[in-house]
Amino acid sequence: MKITVLIPYFGKWPAWLPFTLHSIRFNPGIHWVFFTDCGRPDNAPENTTFIEISYADYCRLVSQRLNIPFAPTSPYKLCEIKPALGFIHQDLLADSDYWAFSDIDLVYGDLLGSFSHVLGHKDVIATHRTRISGHFCLLRNTAPMDALFKQVPDWQQHFCSPELAVFDERHFSRLFIGRKNFPEP
Repeated sequence: MKITVLIPYFGKWPAWLPFTLHSIRFNPGIHWVFFTDCGRPDNAPENTTFIEISYADYCRLVSQRLNIPFAPTSPYKLCEIKPALGFIHQDLLADSDYWAFSDIDLVYGDLLGSFSHVLGHKDVIATHRTRISGHFCLLRNTAPMDALFKQVPDWQQHFCSPELAVFDERHFSRLFIGRKNFPEP
């Protein structure tokens, strides 16, 4: 089972990055791909790839692949497009069974051990029962799953608006969970 985690991050690496990278090192069965202008960190684990790209060039790539005018002033707006990363970076996922979006302010535990009972059986694996979790979510790497974000009404407006819409946890979650953050009836 091959899993690729896609993380665009621009600006300056945070002070806690060594802890995140250390935990990534202990997940050798998963590959992380960072799109960044921060450079390759010292002692980066073997299961990581750092693709050097400017923020402006990354936004142009997103615009091209999604056919929208994506030009946010802040890199934080990249959180909105997390559910579209598999579609945007299809070229990097050819041999992956799953892809994930995630954050870099995490210390990962044994991800394969934690999810082995559902890998291969589920199309979407989130770390919360009541919503898609923006900090880590796995999606099966298939064309319908990679394009699933397009089923959210007005997804283009959410991505292009200067306002944060919390697309991943709010709007994308509604495709799976009708009653976000409420207990099951």
